Amino acid sequence: MSHDIAAAAPEDGPEQPVGRFRRPGEGWLVIGLTLLLGLILAWAVDDPAWVNGRGALTDSLPLCAIGGLAVAFTGSRVRWGHWTTHLVGALFAGLLVPVIAGWAIVPGTSAAAAFRFTAEGTAEAYLDIVWRGLPYTTQEVHYILVLGGVIWATTQFLGCAILTHRRPLNGIVITGLVLLGNMTLTARDQLAYLVAFALASLFLLVEMHAFDERSTWLKRRIGDPSTISSLYLRGGTVFILIAMVGSLVLTQRAASAPLAGAWDGVDDQLIQIGQELGRIFPVGGDVRGGGGVSFGSTARILNRWFSDDAVAFTATVPAGWDGGRWRAATYDTFALGAWIQSDVTSYPVEAGQPLVADTAEAPIPADTGEVTTTITPDGYHDSLLLAPGTPTSVDRTANALLQGDAGWFAGVELPGGRDAYTVTSSVLLLDDPTGGITGNELRAAPEDYPAEVGTRYTQIPDGAIGKDATALLTTLLEQSPSRDPYDLAVTMQAYLASDKHFTYTTDLSGINCESTSAVECFARTHRGYCLHYASTMAILLRAASPDNPIPTRLVQGFLPGDRTGTTETVRNRGAHAWVEVYFPGYGWIPFDPTGGGVGRPSVIPAGPPVASAAPTPSSSGGSDRPDPTRRIAGDTPAGTTGPTTTARAGDRTVFVLLGMLLLLAVIATAAAVWVRGPRGEISPEAAWQTMTRAASRFGFARRPTETVYEYAASIGELVPVAREDLRTVADARVETVYARVRLGGERLTAVRSATRRLRLSLLRLAFRRGGRGRSRTTTTGIADQRGRPR
Repeated sequence: MSHDIAAAAPEDGPEQPVGRFRRPGEGWLVIGLTLLLGLILAWAVDDPAWVNGRGALTDSLPLCAIGGLAVAFTGSRVRWGHWTTHLVGALFAGLLVPVIAGWAIVPGTSAAAAFRFTAEGTAEAYLDIVWRGLPYTTQEVHYILVLGGVIWATTQFLGCAILTHRRPLNGIVITGLVLLGNMTLTARDQLAYLVAFALASLFLLVEMHAFDERSTWLKRRIGDPSTISSLYLRGGTVFILIAMVGSLVLTQRAASAPLAGAWDGVDDQLIQIGQELGRIFPVGGDVRGGGGVSFGSTARILNRWFSDDAVAFTATVPAGWDGGRWRAATYDTFALGAWIQSDVTSYPVEAGQPLVADTAEAPIPADTGEVTTTITPDGYHDSLLLAPGTPTSVDRTANALLQGDAGWFAGVELPGGRDAYTVTSSVLLLDDPTGGITGNELRAAPEDYPAEVGTRYTQIPDGAIGKDATALLTTLLEQSPSRDPYDLAVTMQAYLASDKHFTYTTDLSGINCESTSAVECFARTHRGYCLHYASTMAILLRAASPDNPIPTRLVQGFLPGDRTGTTETVRNRGAHAWVEVYFPGYGWIPFDPTGGGVGRPSVIPAGPPVASAAPTPSSSGGSDRPDPTRRIAGDTPAGTTGPTTTARAGDRTVFVLLGMLLLLAVIATAAAVWVRGPRGEISPEAAWQTMTRAASRFGFARRPTETVYEYAASIGELVPVAREDLRTVADARVETVYARVRLGGERLTAVRSATRRLRLSLLRLAFRRGGRGRSRTTTTGIADQRGRPR
């Protein structure tokens, strides 16, 4: 039998000296292509600028890719086991990736200082999300740490799959999935990265196949290995070029879409999940908006405002109606870089029943008009209802999202947001020459705010206003004719919207304001988009009168669209944010301070003079006493089925429990599959591969010069209980590979049973690290027991 040949010929190709270096058996081309794959992945992840739109923070990802590949290359050269290589790589990643992440934010510092900065920033991010219950964290370094870790781990696995296990397809598939995941999330054109990755992968597969053939020819001494290499490379290159050119032509010319519509409805569910995950994961770059514009419980103020010209929805409106903004959600709490909805309760409401009756948001008939519109969503897939004012009823079952005991409006959720719906709304009469609210009426409104309004809508967090915002507030107070809330609101709206003072821009990626609030950043740079303008006006109004802060809130929705007859078409670029100011007796009055010709400032006629006296109290207005008709927690008004705490309130306990149960289920399933072993018949070759893989995972891989019996004997010395099973598998492998014997019946059953037992017995190798020495098997072992040559 040819045991001596198998023992004499290593499985790896020869390593030849090249100058001062030894040429790897795989060849330098394989090393170069592996490095190229890792760098392509790093460049693709860096391209979208995931960390708050700041591309410079992820420029160090290629270093992480090189680090992961360096560990894999070193492990393959010194013949570390599978787990040893990954353990060493994890240790180096734990030391180097935090340093690289720290240098991305504080360049020029020492390695120790960068590591400490990363550790402290990551700890603060954890405390913000888990312990402090913040809607998001202002820290950034942990995002870089996670992205760097993903790149390091992926490229390390890629390198080990190619250089150690000689299974390039496994590494290419995993790396390609990460690349495709990145491409799926970003709207940037990353086709060049995909083409480059595909080319490098195909050339790598061809070269690795040629390497395997060279090794076989050397092992069997059947010719010149260089012949097969040149043949594979020439033929493979022609095939790759034809395949890539054909693919690119089809990409540009194909008119069919066989999978179009296969995922309809899935993005609606992903939107809700993404709004919760957005608190944890970085938000930046050109995020692919599969569901168009989406408004959640948190309105993040990022360095860029993303929109497109796609249609969001169409609305059928009454003839002769002048139109107005389409309101989706309101926010009460400012968190430096975001607005959030706090203390929200969801009330189910049947179709056609009142949505805000008996609440603090109930409309005042004398100051409002009723408008009925039909909304047909197109690119807008959010579940939040859109209405030109305060929605009072809708023709579908809905969930009214209300804040506090008084029931302040936060939004209305509609299950199945893609379907058309008809909503009746209460619209403020602000610019109606024949009646409605006038400027003098608002100027004469009392400043005695309800207790809950004063508590909920006047808070200013620490750090929201700095030196520049304070200076801006001083200027605004000087510009205002009086300290009356209405005069201040009108003055701020006009001053902020003026292009003489501020510049409207949707791209702030070159401005570093991460250490300050969005208000302070806008006051310092005088640049921003609607969320910057509205946030600045809202917070400065709250700060304008320290003794009696002016209640304000932020609103998100859409600006009016293009009107054709009674059809209004609203596009994604119309997504907008503005401010609502509370006036006792009149309710919430909108103001839009966004400049650049984008905003629609509220124009309220002055009207006849009004004496400064409190108007008649109303359900929207000024009484501090609880109204028994108001909807509060525990009440069940007609048409409802009782309140429930909405998922927007941020209760994370259920997600933690579900995550733990899912993890336990995965572990239990994996253990059951491992114990049960392979199903059906199993070949001797597959049994041998299963055994060698199991031993390799614990650092006891087969040496290139070891025969089947030598390797089985060495493992049997470490795990004596497995000797019989090892002998069974080894005999079967030798007989089928070298003697060309076809096994069947009881022999295959014995091989299968032995394989199942080896999957458990070889777990003992985890406790025998280092037990296998460099010496070869001598006079004891399986070969001697069977009377066969070693």
